[in-house]
Amino acid sequence: MSEMKTISLAAFASQLRAWRQQLSWTQVEAADKLGYSASLVSGIETMDKTPTADFAARCDMIFGTPGTFATMRDLVACEVWPSYFAPVIDLETSAIRIHEWEMRVVPGLLQTEEYARAVISAGKPRDGSAAIDRAVCARLDRQAILTRENPPMLWHVLHEGVLRHVVGSPAIMRAQLDKLAELAHEPGMVIQVLPYAASDHPGTDGPILVYDFDGAPPVAYTECNGGGRIVESPNEVGDLMMIVNMIRAAALPRRESTSLILKIRGEMVDV
Repeated sequence: MSEMKTISLAAFASQLRAWRQQLSWTQVEAADKLGYSASLVSGIETMDKTPTADFAARCDMIFGTPGTFATMRDLVACEVWPSYFAPVIDLETSAIRIHEWEMRVVPGLLQTEEYARAVISAGKPRDGSAAIDRAVCARLDRQAILTRENPPMLWHVLHEGVLRHVVGSPAIMRAQLDKLAELAHEPGMVIQVLPYAASDHPGTDGPILVYDFDGAPPVAYTECNGGGRIVESPNEVGDLMMIVNMIRAAALPRRESTSLILKIRGEMVDV
């Protein structure tokens, strides 16, 4: 995403400014009522900063506009994603179970902010800080599904190389590995590691996501560089789920996976 301001971001900024001025509030006064800093209010009004879901909710509360700012903020987030990935956000929010095989990076739902920033910055070398901030914010907001009242069950299998590849810095990786080890003990969360020693596994063609729903057939998603594909054919989804299950069978059990994560974390030293 370029530095060009998005249409939805401009609409959010315009509405924030209009409601604030209608109430004759300065940015400092609005910030005080919102519980945020005046610099953030200023940054959002100039479109240099991206509103979070919480900021939008507070705007709806203090301005008496239920859902207005929240809807605009959702549109801002959608504009961050490439068109091929945007449908995945809806799948995540409505799924009751998410199955994932990943061989490239730590999945977005499990990333720390620093890890996410390092990954996004490396993949978008032409983007400036404002665009990177928007992308990081959008990625972290996806993790809200993990703290809702009825979160989906997550079952991730990560290749060992994901854990050993240093993203950002050793310090960033240590924090990321700590988070994975903590998440591995959460109810409704399964994290397995496919070790280097596993041979002849069927996961070399790329990452796989399969979403289960309550009362609807499962949907899968596969991705390559610069593109992705939603898979709805029952036969294809079944084949992809079979591949995921075969990878699980080749992966380390949960306890051994967590032990390997902590072992690699202990080996991650500054250079």
